[in-house]
Amino acid sequence: MDVRQLSEEVTAKTKVDTTVRDVEKVISGLASSSHFWEIVCTVQKPFSVVAEIIGALRERGLVSVDQDGAITLTRQGQEFLKDNSIAPRRDYTCPACEGRGIGLEKIKEWMQKFDELTVDRPKAIIDYDQGYITTASVMARVALMTERGDLEGKKLLVLGDDDLLSLAAGLTGMPKEIVVLEIDDRLVNYINEKASKLNVPVKAFKYDFRDKLPEQYVGYFDTFNTDPPETLEALEVCMTRGLSSLSGEGCAGYFGLTRTEASLKKWSQFQQMLLSKFKVAITDIIDNFNHYVNWDYLLGSIRDDYSFVQVKPKLNWYRSSMYRIETVSGFEKIENKPMPCELYVDEEALIYKPEKSR
Repeated sequence: MDVRQLSEEVTAKTKVDTTVRDVEKVISGLASSSHFWEIVCTVQKPFSVVAEIIGALRERGLVSVDQDGAITLTRQGQEFLKDNSIAPRRDYTCPACEGRGIGLEKIKEWMQKFDELTVDRPKAIIDYDQGYITTASVMARVALMTERGDLEGKKLLVLGDDDLLSLAAGLTGMPKEIVVLEIDDRLVNYINEKASKLNVPVKAFKYDFRDKLPEQYVGYFDTFNTDPPETLEALEVCMTRGLSSLSGEGCAGYFGLTRTEASLKKWSQFQQMLLSKFKVAITDIIDNFNHYVNWDYLLGSIRDDYSFVQVKPKLNWYRSSMYRIETVSGFEKIENKPMPCELYVDEEALIYKPEKSR
């Protein structure tokens, strides 16, 4: 098999740059798992790229797919693995912290309180490309903010709050004030209702990222948190809103970025934007920090041309890396204006049909 030719075919079909090394990583993943969603999770390449590589490998006789969607290397595939010195993927993730570097045992009480508080949380819906992270993920993010000195006694802005991070932070009693700007009326009402019962300083308001930031919040906060859609336009909009809200140098922003919907090329473009346009330093990137709970509408909103894709996930496969950025000397006020753009769809998006969100 000509691996370079295969990678070029996948690039042409997906419009996402695909390398020989990407193909090798997928084959390595196939050597350790037969479940498509686990392979997507571990290979850390855009969803469409992984699907097309596996489809191309099947066409070439290197993998087979059974009636349940399980993917297996054929004898020819095993020989290719051996001939090209490709080893099965190995996993040395710490089971105690799930790779986050935050001891979950130390925040066990927070996690329990959060679960009890949010047992009746609104379900993720397709309308706003929603999906929320696990309890361990959201409370570990709160712990990370606390550890970095960005939460206790601070004013926190949460831009979009599927994860209910505002309530997670509020129940610790640490922040001075928390404001949520969220487009979904269900979440706005839910957060305000729970905050009132908890008697914590959390207020939620309806807001669309594309609208200018409310003037009273420009330069007001110490810290912001968001989990932006991953088109470059959406990333720019969300960073503009978050950074516009910060009061000056030494303030921090937290957000997640996947490899499932953002290639390393996009990561590079985004990081250049952060450093050159916004005058911040990237202080932390923690791989696979945020694990997402599987959302109900997944299989109905993605491509259905490969049987191995239309298989219910067996694990929390959708994950994002945790970014922390900090404003540095030279950080200036950013123009606060409407920014109309496409938030959800580009070549690397998980969604397959343009009329649907994710």
